[in-house]
Amino acid sequence: MPLIRLTLIMIGLMIFATGQASAEGGESSLYVPLEPAFIVNVNDGNRVRHMQIKLQLKLKEAKFASYIKEHDPAIRNAMVMLLSGQKASLLKTAAGKQKLMKEALAAIQKVLQENIGNTGIKAVYFTDLIIQ
Repeated sequence: MPLIRLTLIMIGLMIFATGQASAEGGESSLYVPLEPAFIVNVNDGNRVRHMQIKLQLKLKEAKFASYIKEHDPAIRNAMVMLLSGQKASLLKTAAGKQKLMKEALAAIQKVLQENIGNTGIKAVYFTDLIIQ
């Protein structure tokens, strides 16, 4: 009797794990950092401030990691242009950061689309953001 109960528990756990994998798309995530961190000037009224920001990219597939490395100069250029045009006051709010994350995703996807014919990434995450 205990063996049957153990077997039923194991079957239940396997079904639960399979259901969880399906619910999550059954895929693992791969993150790639854009290194080194970006350091740019941002506007704050009459003052110029410095922003340091570290980014991680969530890839659609592992194969895109090599494309990120290959097109790093174009990606970094797009990010410097985007980041240096920001206003420090807007980045103090969560909404401002969310907006910048969406703009960063669009900018990097555009570079990849132009160079490899695929957007390649699902998301951009800020792992560090300092404004001085």
